[in-house]
Parts: sequence; C-alpha cells; structure tokens
Amino acid sequence: MPNIDAFSAAAFVLVLIAGWLAGGAGNWAADVLPVRPAPAPAGGHGLILWHYLTLPWVPFRRGICPHCGERRPIRAPLLELATIVAFGLAWWRLSASPVQMAVACLCAVFLLTVAVIDLEQRRVLNVMLAPAAVVALLASLLPGPPSLLSAVVGGAAGFGLFFVIALIGRGKLGAGDVKLAGVIGLMLGFPAAISALVIGILLGGAAAMLLLITRRAGRKSSLAYAPYLALGALVLLLASVPA
Repeated sequence: MPNIDAFSAAAFVLVLIAGWLAGGAGNWAADVLPVRPAPAPAGGHGLILWHYLTLPWVPFRRGICPHCGERRPIRAPLLELATIVAFGLAWWRLSASPVQMAVACLCAVFLLTVAVIDLEQRRVLNVMLAPAAVVALLASLLPGPPSLLSAVVGGAAGFGLFFVIALIGRGKLGAGDVKLAGVIGLMLGFPAAISALVIGILLGGAAAMLLLITRRAGRKSSLAYAPYLALGALVLLLASVPA
C-alpha cells in the first residue's frame, strides 16, 4: 500500500484519468469490433470522443449522445466506471512496481471489454484474443510474475482444462471461452490461472443456478461465460497480489 503524499495523490488522479480513457477505448471496441464493416456513429466524425467517453454528460442527457443524438447503452458509463476502479486498484496494490501496474491495467481493460462484448453479443472475439496472447507472452519477459515458463504452463493448463470441459459439456462452452481461458493462463501464469478459472467456474455455476431458479433460463439455455472467467481473473490480478 503506497504512502499518500502530494506526488502520490497526483499520480493516483492521473491513473484514474487513464482508467477513464481506457474505458472509452473499451466502449469503442465493444461498439466497433463485433461488427463488420465497422460502423460510424450517426452525425459524422466531429467530436466522436464524447460518443465513447460518456461520464461527463450521461447523467444530464438521459443517455442521449450530445454528438450524434444516439441513445448510448448503460454499458458505456458502467464500463468507464469499472476501468477507473480497476486502474485505481492496480495503483493501490502495485504502484511500487510501475511495470507490473501497467501490465495489470492492460489486462484489466482487456478482461472488462471481453466481458461486456460477450454479454451483448455472446461472442469472444479472436481479433482481441490473438493480440492479448502475444502481449501476455511479451509481458512475461518483464520483471515480476509470471515468468515466461509460468505463463506458458498457465496458458496450456487453462486452455487444456476448458477444452476438456467443453468436450464434456457438449456445446455449453464456446471455442471463444476455451481460448479466453488460455489467454488468462498466459496473463496470470501457473498456478494462479487455475485459481482464477476455478473462481470463474464457480461464479458461472452460481449464475446459471440463479437463472434456473428464477426461470429466466432453461436447462438448454446458453450462458455468456466469459464475464465470469474475466471476473475470476480480475480477482487474482488485482486483489491477491502482495501490497
């Protein structure tokens, strides 16, 4: 836990601003990447920034974008808030190691964006998974955990575990979930990735049980599983590292 002085307070504010901007980038990805060809917001390009950075205006305009007049989904401000919180936690836990903090922030943005896209589209996009896998491997060469060997073992273990679960589940898990488990393994290394994936499995199972009990889903209904895997990874990424 860092000591709070004027410099630390200023750094913390900058980190929160970076989290907000990263949330805007996540909104862009959630709007654009699942769609081919990529759409442009109505009204031209102009002040397109405010189409994705919604927190300054969304409480006052009932979600109507001041740039294009389109109603933005509640996901937009919530994703911005979530990335701000994630960046704040990364600073709080890892500010003594700026490299580790930066890597944790990148991972958090990726995980949160994957989660919202899967909730909205029921898809985990290869266009996000492939670069994330490369970045995770490169990050393992930097100081701090995981090491390259730990990352490779974690990636293989995560992918292998969920590949077996997908075979047993006969379609309950998609290929995107299996690949995401592998990327989470690369990010966290072994054995932390297994703990994160187990948390994700438990959260997903609890959510499925709740949906069944409330009759909002049937036994054959599909479940967006990536958000629970992402949440499990975030817990390990931001909550369990030494202060």
